[in-house]
Amino acid sequence: MPESKETEEQRAARYAARDVLDKLGVKPGDAVLSAGTRDTGLVRRTRAKAGRPAARAGELADVVLYWPKDADEITAELRALRKRITESGGIWVISAKRGQERPGRRYLGNDIIALGLAAGLVDNKICSVSDTDTAMRFVVRRSERRADGTAIWTRRRAGGG
Repeated sequence: MPESKETEEQRAARYAARDVLDKLGVKPGDAVLSAGTRDTGLVRRTRAKAGRPAARAGELADVVLYWPKDADEITAELRALRKRITESGGIWVISAKRGQERPGRRYLGNDIIALGLAAGLVDNKICSVSDTDTAMRFVVRRSERRADGTAIWTRRRAGGG
């Protein structure tokens, strides 16, 4: 019996039904850091799934959730957060979806890609966080990662220590 192929509509519905924490790649034991004007409910759920407190000072994070106030701060903040992630970690920049802007949460669109590149990061995934928010993940390029599991720009502890 031939296998039926999933339609784009079915695939989209299946993805939409996934829990946001799975979309963000949060796993038990992950060190998670949050920055910016946080969604406290999402941060609380993230910590519960990780099963541990937030990443401590000097500890590299597997996942960073970052809510910028405006586009002007993003490149500098991404540069700082880059030093706080593991070599395979990611920084999720969370912003309003188109048409869902509100105080403290702007729509950033594709402008955010250039801001991430200016910080030395590359985007590799987007996901819907809620009915009003979207997220784009930024990571260190593979060519800038070492074989020993550390990024070229840092050692195992944030700040290079």
